[in-house]
Amino acid sequence: MTKESPSKPEYSRNEVATHNSVDSLWVIFSNKVYDITSFVPDHPGGIEWLAKFGGQDISFVMGDEDLHAHTQNAYNMLFSCEIGVIKKEETWKNTKLVFAEIAKNPELAQFDMVGTPSKDFLDPNKPLFSQIWNSNFSKEFYIQQVHIPRHIAGNAVLFENKYLEKFTMTPWYLVPMVWLPMIYLMWSIGITIIPRELFYKYFITGVVVWPLFEYSMHRFIFHFDRNIPDGTIAQVTHFMLHGFHHFLPMDSMRLVMPPALSCFIGLCVYTPLSYIIPPGITHALFCGLALMYIVYDETHYWLHHGYFKYDFIKRLKSFHLEHHYRVFNRGYGVTSDLWDRVFGTTFDDIPAN
Repeated sequence: MTKESPSKPEYSRNEVATHNSVDSLWVIFSNKVYDITSFVPDHPGGIEWLAKFGGQDISFVMGDEDLHAHTQNAYNMLFSCEIGVIKKEETWKNTKLVFAEIAKNPELAQFDMVGTPSKDFLDPNKPLFSQIWNSNFSKEFYIQQVHIPRHIAGNAVLFENKYLEKFTMTPWYLVPMVWLPMIYLMWSIGITIIPRELFYKYFITGVVVWPLFEYSMHRFIFHFDRNIPDGTIAQVTHFMLHGFHHFLPMDSMRLVMPPALSCFIGLCVYTPLSYIIPPGITHALFCGLALMYIVYDETHYWLHHGYFKYDFIKRLKSFHLEHHYRVFNRGYGVTSDLWDRVFGTTFDDIPAN
């Protein structure tokens, strides 16, 4: 045993090197051993990046910003996976400085505005709704902690009741299954009310308007953060609407909207439009917006769980993950960063270090 961590088992570098597959993936960081197998499917950068360094010492890779910069949250997640230490005779003395700088001075990691997780907040391994319902957090503490990403293997439990729990879990393919038939129905009706050319014109208008709608909804409704009232009820509402997604951003069954919520929002948009815009035009606008909603939700899912070769999509993925892992009150666009650029909510003025 070493003086550094007497309660942890010791491993040789050769032992660690044998755990180099996605089924058992260990890494070394500053002479400590981490089993990150459970995190492999949820790594924001994709499985391929982790697989490249399985069984290896990543002390200098983690700090290499030219390769891939990491926030303090990345280090928090890594530290939570510690399983042991490297045998004393095989330690690398020059990695201690890396660990000391990051562990003792988190601000030296890549700049982020998120913070450090508190054990006094929600336990992601226990049913979450009952915890938030029975909580008594201050607004400041809640807002800070709910935006610090956590990670668990598999999907979190929201409700203890198994029937309620089913309604909170939505696979990615359910979105087009629910919304494409509605678009077909509205298209079939609307195309008979107004001339086709006019219908197509307003359909395209709905498509073009969507990015602004998406940006506004994300910024002013989902991220009403600082303006929510004090009290548990407000925090429960915020958590159920969007806080859960920031708390556990890689939960694969909570990345697209449940049909009940998306249909409710759709009804809230369509109803006032139907009173102020003539039939046919309303149908066309609805079809354009609904089609782009499908694109939005599917894009959102795959930005979290997909791996892409095209630079445009890579940039879009990086932009969205910065919203989760660096600065949660920037980067509101998902399908496009156009309106972030218009309204000055990109990450361009945030220092890299």
